[in-house]
Parts: sequence; C-alpha cells; structure tokens
Amino acid sequence: MKTKKSIITLSFLIIISCSSSNDDETTTETKPNLVNKWSLTVWKLNNVNQTLTSCDKQGYIQFNTNGTFERKDYNFSNGNCILEGEDNGKYTYNSSNHKITLNFVDNTDGPQTEILNNVEFTTSKLNYSWDEDGNGTDEHYLEYTKN
Repeated sequence: MKTKKSIITLSFLIIISCSSSNDDETTTETKPNLVNKWSLTVWKLNNVNQTLTSCDKQGYIQFNTNGTFERKDYNFSNGNCILEGEDNGKYTYNSSNHKITLNFVDNTDGPQTEILNNVEFTTSKLNYSWDEDGNGTDEHYLEYTKN
C-alpha cells in the first residue's frame, strides 16, 4: 500500500511540476540554480581581463528565493581591504531575453534600476555583461562561481 501511495504521490508531483513550468516567465522559480551566493572570479572591462586581488574576490552577489538580492564589492584602500559598495533590493530574471533587472536604492543617487545582460548560469557558474554608462555597449563582463 505504501508503494502504491508513493507512486501516486510522485506521479501527482511530476504532473504538477510539468504543467507549471514555463520558460518564458519572468521569475526565479523556473531557474532555481540562480538562487545562490556567487563569488566574483573574473572581471573584464572593455574585453580586457582585470587582475583581481584576494580583496576583489571577496565580492559577491546573492540571489534569494523571495526575489531579493545582496551585492558587495571590496577594494584595497591604504593597504586595507574595505567594503567599497553594497546594494540590496529586488530582482527579476527574464528567461526569454536572459536579463536580470536589479532595483535598489543607492545612498548617493537614490532609486536605481540596473540591467544585467546576457545572463548565463549553471549549477556552479554565473556570468553576465553590463552597460555601466548607458551608451548601449556592455563595458563590463563578470563571472562568478557558486559559494
């Protein structure tokens, strides 16, 4: 009886998960591998590899299941590794155009919307490009590995 009940339960779960999957939705639920803490490993500026110090590599971005994110950047200053920037807010992932939209409030510049382009991720790696100056060309390429 337990086996029959387990098979029925498993079949129900498979039917539910198959019918609710939609790769064109803007959601984190269809791409659970994105929900992780990702550590910075590669940074290219205008297609030129930038040398990352051990301090730079402390930088990370974390995507949470509730649609929030946290991002921290570190840099050496006067010989000390210090927190250079910290953003917290909400994000959405659009699987049809491979973009993540970050919404947060900057202490200096107020409300911000940042678009991460060409998003690709696996269970262990995340990368994207980013147009910092808004000229239509992505100057930055960032690659992260899962913590």
